[in-house]
Amino acid sequence: MRAIQRNRTFSAALSKNAALQAIYFLAGILVSRGAAFESFAPFGAAYSAAVPYENAFAAAFGSSIGYIMLLRGESFRCVASVVTIFALRWLFNDITKVSSSRLFAPLIAAAPLLCTGVVMILAMGKGRSALVMCLLEAMLAGVGAYFLRETALLAAGRRGIATFDQQEIACIVMSCCIFLLCANSLTIGGISVGRVLAVTAVMFCAYYGSVAGGCIGGTAAGVVFGLGTKDHSFVALGYSFGGLMAGLFSYVGRIGSAAAFVLCSAVASLKDGVTAQTAASFYETVIASVIFLAVPKEAGGRIALFVTPRTRSGENDDLRRGVIARLDLASKAIAGINDAVNSVAVKLGDYYSNEIGGVFRRSIEDNCTRCGMRAFCDRDGAEKNVERLSALEPILKSASAVDASDVRRIFNKKCCKGGEMADSVNENYESYKSFIAAKARAAQIRGVVAGQFSGLSEILDGLKTEFEKYESSDDATAEKICAMLKAKGVFPLECSVRLDTCGRMTAELILPSDSRRLLKRADLTDEVSRLCSRRMRPPETTQIGAKLRVTFCESPLLDVQVGTAQHICGDGRLCGDSFNYFTDGQGRFITVISDGMGTGGRAAVDGSMAVSVISKLVRSGLGFDAALSAANSALMVKSDDESLATADILSLDLFSGDAEIMKAGAPVTFFRKSGKIVRVEPLSLPAGILTDVKLTHDELSLSDGDLIIMVSDGAIAVSDEWIGAMMRDFEGDDIQQLVNDIIDEAMIGSHFTRDDDITVVGVRVMDR
Repeated sequence: MRAIQRNRTFSAALSKNAALQAIYFLAGILVSRGAAFESFAPFGAAYSAAVPYENAFAAAFGSSIGYIMLLRGESFRCVASVVTIFALRWLFNDITKVSSSRLFAPLIAAAPLLCTGVVMILAMGKGRSALVMCLLEAMLAGVGAYFLRETALLAAGRRGIATFDQQEIACIVMSCCIFLLCANSLTIGGISVGRVLAVTAVMFCAYYGSVAGGCIGGTAAGVVFGLGTKDHSFVALGYSFGGLMAGLFSYVGRIGSAAAFVLCSAVASLKDGVTAQTAASFYETVIASVIFLAVPKEAGGRIALFVTPRTRSGENDDLRRGVIARLDLASKAIAGINDAVNSVAVKLGDYYSNEIGGVFRRSIEDNCTRCGMRAFCDRDGAEKNVERLSALEPILKSASAVDASDVRRIFNKKCCKGGEMADSVNENYESYKSFIAAKARAAQIRGVVAGQFSGLSEILDGLKTEFEKYESSDDATAEKICAMLKAKGVFPLECSVRLDTCGRMTAELILPSDSRRLLKRADLTDEVSRLCSRRMRPPETTQIGAKLRVTFCESPLLDVQVGTAQHICGDGRLCGDSFNYFTDGQGRFITVISDGMGTGGRAAVDGSMAVSVISKLVRSGLGFDAALSAANSALMVKSDDESLATADILSLDLFSGDAEIMKAGAPVTFFRKSGKIVRVEPLSLPAGILTDVKLTHDELSLSDGDLIIMVSDGAIAVSDEWIGAMMRDFEGDDIQQLVNDIIDEAMIGSHFTRDDDITVVGVRVMDR
């Protein structure tokens, strides 16, 4: 069996190698038929010098056959050059330092053509013009070998086409044009098939690669095909100019981009007058435009990845890592301020006692330690004397001072230092009162300062986490989006396109606030989707002062259906519960519920404030913990009265289905996952009580058909088992109906207890 398996593996490898050699052989035939100035064919030699060494024989053989077919009786010199190139490659192959040099392929491609050409010119007695053309042919062979070799190395590598930079894309496009040149002489009714294909390729480069793609494709095609024939030298100008203008007008759409190329190419060709050649060139561009417009838009995604030049991201990555490190250090430094403030309070507590007994203990130590009568009055011990002095506490609290008579009375007139003891007690008591006042003030300041610094630390830490999520930035796509917006009369303040560690793309724009009237939401989504080569969701917009933050994310795999319902206590006008739900522009669906303390207007203010602050900060890009910290500070400084509000937050990743439920004093949340009921009810404190409030975090994964029910505590005043039962029995597709049924049942239960505000939010997960 093993022998049979080895034979099969060997046969498969042999077949694969034979097929690969056949491809290189056929490519050699094609590329060698590409003529420059109608009589020179340098690209077969260039191809033979550029291909990988293991395919060099097949390439040289194919190039020789192609030369014989193209030049017939004049092919001897080119075939001899190809044989010489193969011999040089065989000779220097083991000398890695030489054969791996970038100059090796251009030199061995140019040298044989130059030498054989000079010999024939001298033998036939031709003039200087023939020598100049021979030099030009050798130069074209060297240049072609360089581009073909670079393309072969890129093809052999494991990098994706999306990682190629401008230089690498230019090499690939130039190599493709060299291969297309073989079809230049293939005409149908005077129309060149090669030039039609080249113009079509340039239009794709310009439309999907904008100005950079149009310039690269137009220049490459213009140079190669301009050299192809003597009578069509004007195509170099026409293709270059047409590619540039087609890229500039790519934001208009396919028709506008194609029309720009046709018109500009026609204008450039008219410099030679109206001739048969210029007319044929015009027809070729029209035919290419029809082909370009006939290709479905969906087919352009891969083309866009290829023609879009990528900037080298090393500097951006270094900057990103530097920003992350600085944010991490700043977050830890600010968090350390809280520790420093607390450490001062601990040291003060060690120096001063929180109990008034410390006043009497220090007075005994100050007066009795060096007293000469200590042996007579200290028979009961120092602690007994401290206990006797403690009887002065009522006098101190009422009069804030004692005198010598009070001390002598406590010690039955036995103390000889009554006056000194009284002064010591009074002095220590004043220090004690100062310490208590300072401690209260320090606690107040510490609470405010530590809370604010803690919140700031969490904000910086959240920003650090967000930067860590993004693997790289796509500056080229960001530039294309900026160009598109400027063409519409909108000048972005900032534009960034980022890819996270999962490969998801996010485009974020910061625009002037008055840009809203110039942009149509649907059209903007289509344009950004085209430029990003991905299907993007309609944007999430956030107004930040005079700026507008617009965030696009890839269209996720999941969608949600939302149902909401509320009951106001006593059928009043203001509900103490508040809620909001939205998508954050990064593929997450977020729901926030807050229950203010009590009912009525005051509770409505607290709940609404908490939901508003959390929603706005999360939509602006901050993390949930930082948003809760800001809401907590807002509640604490809102008024002198106590303000409390719960926070119940759901974050659902619409790409992966991962759900995170976060709570601060909120009641249970119910999930129906694969038919089973899951309860999430962690213990936590609401916002507005302590300066440092934290969210609890629980996670689970959801999929199509799963349900989520979030409630305020008014819905489960009696019990909550019935909600799970209703979710388990729910079989419909309308989540709003389930939410309405839960509200009705909760209102029935509220008749047996006190009435309260009730809020229910239901979410049904669906495949998009």
